[in-house]
Amino acid sequence: MKATASVVVVTYRRPEHLRTCLTHLAALHTAPEQITVVDGSPDERTAQIVRGEFPRVAYLRNELGPGTTAESRQIGFAATIGDVIAYVDDDAFVEPDWLDELLRPYDDPDVVGVGGRTLNGLEGEESKGVGHIGLLMPDGTLTGNFAADSGQVIKVDHLLGANMSFRRSAIEAVDGIRGNYPGTCMCEESDISLRLGRAGGRLVFAPRAVVHHLGAPYGIGGKRFDRRWLYYSRRNHVVMLVRIYGWRDPILGRYLATALRSQGEYMRLAGNRLRGRDVEGATPWRAPVGAAAALTRSAAELCGVLAGLPSAVKALRTDRRADRSRQGIQPALTTART
Repeated sequence: MKATASVVVVTYRRPEHLRTCLTHLAALHTAPEQITVVDGSPDERTAQIVRGEFPRVAYLRNELGPGTTAESRQIGFAATIGDVIAYVDDDAFVEPDWLDELLRPYDDPDVVGVGGRTLNGLEGEESKGVGHIGLLMPDGTLTGNFAADSGQVIKVDHLLGANMSFRRSAIEAVDGIRGNYPGTCMCEESDISLRLGRAGGRLVFAPRAVVHHLGAPYGIGGKRFDRRWLYYSRRNHVVMLVRIYGWRDPILGRYLATALRSQGEYMRLAGNRLRGRDVEGATPWRAPVGAAAALTRSAAELCGVLAGLPSAVKALRTDRRADRSRQGIQPALTTART
């Protein structure tokens, strides 16, 4: 029997982009069992669009505030019924055969997650990084390259949140989607992907399941690749590795070493800017300003790495409390059934 699918769209203060997203989902060749929007916005604009223009779309609230994308994904997962839960970002829109191509690999019972290509409109992106799509590297870093066209379905280690799906039973087996990836929510989709892989599941990349990513501005402030983004990318990455692999696994030490070594590029950039080597006709005041910009980006990353260590301790405690809570509830549920 072919797997059924529910689609979840997590959104925060992007009502116009969400309208475009939902319009394209309504035009899919194969309709999903349901489409659910999980909205964390502080205003009613998104709710008005969903309820007024898309009456068949379920609308749910996330009252936890900004920076809780993973929590919204779990809310959507818990409220849907499909065998497969597919996620697409609110600032992305799908091609008509997206869901068909996303579901096709689930004919293999070993497949627990499927992602597709996420196009950003950049020249040459279809060929960049073709051999390194969605990998966990030995040094703990993650490759992206999710716009690359691999030409066939390939095994990967993690998926991109803008275009990913998971088998419901597999998510249930690892106790759901975990939160505590704040800020720009970096690594939240990698967390569930890597946990499923560590549990023995197979994740694949299906290049014909395509979405177009518009790259809307963050609704919670800041821009992609700014200092805030750099801070949270490092902080959340450390937390993710500790939660999945533990403090003693060598992959954590390799990642920390790699993160520290990478700061040398910022130092070189700052030195070149002070010497006026990377800016034509640099004025005396532009050189120190450019050097300071490079150094503050390095500082943001280093602060993120340091913040990740106590944050990982806190996250582990939260995970253990959740595990104990589930273990305490399960006997009661069993008794109630008998």
